[in-house]
Amino acid sequence: MGTKEQDAQERILRATIICIERDGLDATGIREIAREAQVNSAAISYYFRSKEKLIAQALEATLDQAFGHVLLDFDKLVAEGMSIREAFETLLEDIAGNLGRYPRIAHAHFHDALVHQRYDGVAIQRLNAFLEELSRKLAPATTHLTEDKRRIALVQLWASVSLMSMAPRTFDQFILLDFRTLETRRTWVKQSLRLLFPA
Repeated sequence: MGTKEQDAQERILRATIICIERDGLDATGIREIAREAQVNSAAISYYFRSKEKLIAQALEATLDQAFGHVLLDFDKLVAEGMSIREAFETLLEDIAGNLGRYPRIAHAHFHDALVHQRYDGVAIQRLNAFLEELSRKLAPATTHLTEDKRRIALVQLWASVSLMSMAPRTFDQFILLDFRTLETRRTWVKQSLRLLFPA
């Protein structure tokens, strides 16, 4: 495929992600995507065959951003001399800094689970595979926990991450969690780490 075609495909994918985040999954249509990408609607059909396939590919790309580099970054930090706990804490601070930035994308990932109670989608599979690998990487530093307790702690932690990603203002009436501030991120991370590491 030529560079011009690749550029058009990338523009369409970026435009799809922008539209989903701006308008929500249900309100994102071919016309809106084409307008955002500055292409005609026929180009979308030509490159992606259908809206469903385009949206699936766009969401797969955002999953790569969400999960793809976290484990690699973790391994890199450990290889550079950080302890498993320190590496995990560093990654959690980074993840906390991104909480609530793209709530409609996060919601789109969990759309089938939230709306239709279907749990066989790509996002659910990727999340579970991610947690499985993360659990293995944390095992040497969490020997005080059984495997089941470590898994439960990770589920508790990621349930919090998931909710805060999709609905970042849920608790504003109770406590303002502004993850843009380093103090909030660090407090949240320190509290979350207690699920896995004793104080």
